[in-house]
Amino acid sequence: MTHSLTVNLPDHLYRQLQRQAQVVNRPLNEVAAKALESLMVPVESDLPPGLQAELSAMAYLSDDALWQIAGSVMNNDKAALYDVLLERRRLGMLTPEGQAWLDTLRDEGDALMLRKAQAYALLKSRGHKLPTLDELRDLRSRP
Repeated sequence: MTHSLTVNLPDHLYRQLQRQAQVVNRPLNEVAAKALESLMVPVESDLPPGLQAELSAMAYLSDDALWQIAGSVMNNDKAALYDVLLERRRLGMLTPEGQAWLDTLRDEGDALMLRKAQAYALLKSRGHKLPTLDELRDLRSRP
């Protein structure tokens, strides 16, 4: 199914789309749709609605804001508590209250990782070079 949409484009962008359509010998609307599709970063539909909305809204953030999200880390105290709770569970000493805390911290960590992944995906779609795994490890090991 296709839909029709009228979009007002600046002249330079329209000319760029026209040139690209001529180069690839495809209709202008097809080239424009492909260009839009390449910019769209999908959000999984099985996530909680609030997180879906947050991840979708990230498409409207500045590159600087996305880089900040991409570089964010879990609070040190929460990370330490998470490690303690995991160890208690491994030893069979985790209380129901501790399990609830562990579940909450795991959900927060998962949401953080999804935000970071979405930020990196958006930055990549905007033409930025992403850090390599080695570069990311180096950043984490700095004091």
